[in-house]
Amino acid sequence: MLRDATNEIRLHPGRFIATLLSIAISVAFIAAISTLVGTEQQSMARFTQLPVSKADIVVSGDFDDPSAVQSALEGVDGVTAVAAASSTVSMLTHEDKTVFVTFVPVPREEFRWASIAEGRWPASSDEVAMSSDGLKQLRLSVGDTVRLEGQDQPATIVGRTNDPKAWFGVTGYTAPAEKSADTGGPWVLRTAGDPAALLPAVSAALPDPMPGGEVDVSTGDDARAAALNDLTGNFDVFRSLLLGFAGVALVVGIITISNTFTILVAQRRRQIGLLRAVGASTGQVRGRLVWEALLLGVVGSLLGIGVGVGVAALGASITGSIFWGLVLRPVELLAALAVGVIATLLSVVGPSFVATRVSPVEALQAVPSASRARRLSITRAVVCALFGAGGVALVVMSRLNTNWALVWAMGAGFLLSIAILGAAPFYIPALLRLLGRVLGFTGPTTRLAATNAARNPQRAAATAVALMLAVGLVVTIQVAVSTVRTTGVEAINQRFPIDLTLTSQQALPVGFTAKIRGIADVATAVEVSSKNAEINDYPQWAIRSVNPARAELDLPADLGVSDGTIIIGDYGFPAELELPGVAGPVTLQVKTSENLNFGVAAVSEATFEKLAGNPVVTELWVKLTDRTSATALNQVSTAATQAEGDIQVEGGAFFAGILQQVLDVVLIVLTALLGVAVVIALVGVGNTLGLSVIERQRESALLRALGMQRAGLRLMLLVEALMLALVGTVVGIAAGAFFGWLGVSSAVMMMPATSRTPLYFSVDVGLTALLVAVCLAAACLASVLPGRRAANATPTEALAVE
Repeated sequence: MLRDATNEIRLHPGRFIATLLSIAISVAFIAAISTLVGTEQQSMARFTQLPVSKADIVVSGDFDDPSAVQSALEGVDGVTAVAAASSTVSMLTHEDKTVFVTFVPVPREEFRWASIAEGRWPASSDEVAMSSDGLKQLRLSVGDTVRLEGQDQPATIVGRTNDPKAWFGVTGYTAPAEKSADTGGPWVLRTAGDPAALLPAVSAALPDPMPGGEVDVSTGDDARAAALNDLTGNFDVFRSLLLGFAGVALVVGIITISNTFTILVAQRRRQIGLLRAVGASTGQVRGRLVWEALLLGVVGSLLGIGVGVGVAALGASITGSIFWGLVLRPVELLAALAVGVIATLLSVVGPSFVATRVSPVEALQAVPSASRARRLSITRAVVCALFGAGGVALVVMSRLNTNWALVWAMGAGFLLSIAILGAAPFYIPALLRLLGRVLGFTGPTTRLAATNAARNPQRAAATAVALMLAVGLVVTIQVAVSTVRTTGVEAINQRFPIDLTLTSQQALPVGFTAKIRGIADVATAVEVSSKNAEINDYPQWAIRSVNPARAELDLPADLGVSDGTIIIGDYGFPAELELPGVAGPVTLQVKTSENLNFGVAAVSEATFEKLAGNPVVTELWVKLTDRTSATALNQVSTAATQAEGDIQVEGGAFFAGILQQVLDVVLIVLTALLGVAVVIALVGVGNTLGLSVIERQRESALLRALGMQRAGLRLMLLVEALMLALVGTVVGIAAGAFFGWLGVSSAVMMMPATSRTPLYFSVDVGLTALLVAVCLAAACLASVLPGRRAANATPTEALAVE
């Protein structure tokens, strides 16, 4: 059987290319995740432990007198250098770019891991050096000045270092500490001999720690390994999440492989019938298919591991973690190999039983008997109807029992997915025929392509199912994230209708308003005047006239204040307040608002004129061209920071920008990860077309003999591929949109009624259109080779094939 299986693959390699690709892509995904996550984990551990990267021994502990520890360590025989390692993380902003910088005091020569590529090391508190990657990200160079977080004076960049690139931060250097012990540890040691042999002497030389304190003395290698282990938990969660997406790709791969073997069994139906007629047992026929799957699984998995490691190396070179070396985990790679082989074997179980359940006489027939096809259809219809009814019932339950809405919705999604995928042979051919009628006006080639695509319901459904599953998952994620984003932004707009408010306790500096209005991404900036008044013995209440600014910025009417009213925070005030006025006390009706902080109140313009005091511009309301723009937010914040006085920047743009940025990144990353499954499904489209060409070889030859040109035959296969891809994509989008809405709405329904927010259904049109375009483009590409094969065969040769 092994020899027969090998000969089958060797003589007909074209039949198995899609299977090999599906296995290879699925296993490559797993191998790439294992290698890349391990490499990034090592890189982060090395990056966070840069101060101890050159240490032979590391000492950490809590001591009363760090200088005594320094002296004790320097007195140990065999210790050649001692220094206290430290680092601080600071956020550095320049123009519209912000990065996190790990600053370390310039280490002694013995402990330096990097060197100066340009300039020099910093020598005073107003000087810094930064890595080449950090300067590139911030668009800075040696000689520029930056303002460090928490520092009043700017610092000059005096040096550029050759530190390795890291995607999670950059390295910077400050002037060396005046005394090495100023930082309080950990202490790093260089030794003249074996570090492990000096551990007892180092431990004995240390003074007693603080009460309850602990001391740890270890070799540098052990300390760095411990740091790596500390990161394992966080990276394991990340790895598990990514492997979940790999599992999705693997499921789609299994469907594609199973479809391939199903089509192969259908093509070899007469061959199998002949084997059974001459005495081959069901076990032998089934075993031959299993051996074919085993060989394909091993070859495809080995190919996938090689590709996965290569992709991981490419990714690590982009992030910079390749600097520390590529991490290969043999156990995980062998597990990926085993998963690929097992998945392939599982994929062939169904087709192998189908092949052996048919009697030899029935198998020798050209097509399955009508009674057998009818039995399969009835069984499938009943099963799918039961799953569909169960799914609909759980959807209803998710609307009625809101405490468990998300649980019911997840169950509904599972049952409805099975029903939709399982019932594909019933509606996919009908959709193909409908699409053929819609496009039939383009000519007979299109109509013939639609007829061919729908002729074999099982084959058409098998191709569409994998694409429906992959596209459906992508769109589910896109709709869920897009709906959360739109709903969140609308909630922020209602809670914080003003993009940015710039507030000062004193008058805003002269020219500050003009400077803000001059920022490109600022649409409008309106000044808000205030007067100070004493309320409840607090003399610094800022009473603001808000109606003119509200009208100019076209804000909601409920932000306005009627005459004779004061809007103030809910701090237990009486129903009326009396404030000093120009012509005597002014009595105002009190309304409370949760949007106003303590010390701030709002009145109408007419009321403001009646109040005593000199009006001062203390606040600026800013409307941005795009309130989610991080560039605009950074520019306004930078202008406020550089201005005189303490100007506070608040507003909905902060929350909207963060929400937009985070969810955009999540959406792009998840779409890219699930895109692997789409690629595998599209491989299945090409495979189906290729096998369809083989199956319809005589039919294609007859068309050629009747006058169809080669270009027409290629066009027919192209249209067939586009129809299959379009129908599968549209069904996947429709199902994904429903499941995305179902999940998000169920999650919202589980929230308390008082905090429940209106749901705004949203679809990311750009990404969805890109998904459709990718699927159609890939379908066009998939039709190229089958089209060439069908067109290049001469009619006489093709008609002669038995």
